[in-house]
Amino acid sequence: MKRSHGGNSKSSRNVSARKTPVNRSLADFEIGSRVRLFFNPSFLAGRISALRFNHKIGVVRAKRGAASFEVEFMDGHKKKMLIVTNVHLKAV
Repeated sequence: MKRSHGGNSKSSRNVSARKTPVNRSLADFEIGSRVRLFFNPSFLAGRISALRFNHKIGVVRAKRGAASFEVEFMDGHKKKMLIVTNVHLKAV
C-alpha cells in the first residue's frame, strides 16, 4: 500500500517522542527583554498558526496571565504583536 505523505507524516512520531523540559514551561521573561519566537510543535496551545513568524526576534511588551506574553516584532516595515505562551519563546 502506498504511504501517505500528508501533514506531519514524517515528523509526527518524532514530535511525540520528545518531551519539553519543565524549565521551558516555567520560564519567565522581563518586560523589555529580547526573545526569539520558537514554536514548539509539542504544545499547540498558545501558538500562532502562521509559521512565517517562527524564529523572529521580538521584545516582550507585557505579561498576560500566568504564562503568556505580548511580543512585539517587525514584519517588514510594520510592527506586529502576538500573544504567545512561554513554551514558544527563547531568551536571546
